[in-house]
Amino acid sequence: MVPPGRTQPSGSRLSSPAPVTRAQSMKARILLGTALSLLLVVPALAGTVKIGVVLPQTGVGAVLAKQMQAAIELAVTHEGGKLGGQDVEFFWGDSQGKADVAKQLADEMVKSKRVDFLVGPLFSSEMMAVHGGLARTDAFVISPIAGPAPIAGKSCSANFFNVSSQNDQQAEALGAYLEKQGVKRVYVMTVNNQAGKDMVSGFKRNFKSELVGEVYTRFGQVDFAAELSALRTAAPAATFIFYPGDMGVQFVKQYAQGGLTKTTPLYTVWTVDQATLPAVGDDAIGVRSGNVWSVDLPNPANARFVTDFKQKNGFLPNDYAAHAYDSILLVSSAVRAVGGDMSRKDDIRKALKAADFASNRGKFAYNSNNFPIEDYYVREVVKGDDGVLVTKTVETVMTDAKDAYYQECPLGK
Repeated sequence: MVPPGRTQPSGSRLSSPAPVTRAQSMKARILLGTALSLLLVVPALAGTVKIGVVLPQTGVGAVLAKQMQAAIELAVTHEGGKLGGQDVEFFWGDSQGKADVAKQLADEMVKSKRVDFLVGPLFSSEMMAVHGGLARTDAFVISPIAGPAPIAGKSCSANFFNVSSQNDQQAEALGAYLEKQGVKRVYVMTVNNQAGKDMVSGFKRNFKSELVGEVYTRFGQVDFAAELSALRTAAPAATFIFYPGDMGVQFVKQYAQGGLTKTTPLYTVWTVDQATLPAVGDDAIGVRSGNVWSVDLPNPANARFVTDFKQKNGFLPNDYAAHAYDSILLVSSAVRAVGGDMSRKDDIRKALKAADFASNRGKFAYNSNNFPIEDYYVREVVKGDDGVLVTKTVETVMTDAKDAYYQECPLGK
């Protein structure tokens, strides 16, 4: 029989095989086994790296997903169109910001597409929905943003790597900053989901003065008239919020239009950044936020990232883009370390842990629970000489900070 894709040689003819002796049969089986083992190994060494990306390309997170996709594409360009020297294939999925959709997409990518790495999903509610199932597979989950407390602690997993921070930590930085500034009365508002609850927990950890309000609102809500009325009545000295994407755009605009920015300074995490500033406009000037990255961080990797991103896309990158970019460089470093052999799971895990890449944050290292150890900054929205609104780093608040849950994680024990 002629193998598929091969033609019968001209002039040849098929004939019945001669009888085979037992010794010949044994030799044939050994040779066949060797050949099959080689067939199994070669694709692993030379195959294309498969990456699934789950982001909310529609819905309240679409503005963030746009930034992240642009950053992913830039990272691949900076890596020469490959990752770790290997060809790469991406599978994109729109989670719509919904946990059930994110779970369906993640399962399909890991089980049907057989991706080597899953990047995303974006929101913590989505990550909580997909993490348990993925932790039972051999796929590596690279989380550019979501850092839920349970996954940092008791539910940590060896193949999950967060690239931004644990959810609590930006809020911890702002809580420490406001405590240092002597602010006594703060009103807290946030999305009513895992990330929002983590943010409030982090803020309370370092802010020891009075909370005059603690309000949780529906994910996707964009009308805050009733909540802002209650806030004004409480008369806090400052307001702390967590509203990513379009939710944040609408909140800040309504906050300013109600005259609150003139009486009550606004402090945010994952809310006011280079993606939302064009939509918010001058109402954002003076707003301060806590994070681990900013466009003005003085290191060569960040300068290259910011310059090339703006040149390619026509707008500045935000935090979400910065961490998506680092996520791809992290994957590339691991692929390079194993020479593209995706079957070497233990070595890939070690390479991810080593984080041997030039981060746009400068120094970058992993803690025992696969969450970063890093510095935290307070930054302020200012208008540059060119009239463009940017986030300017004001102060370093925490140095080499570890999250509050890593000691609960069984990894490395």
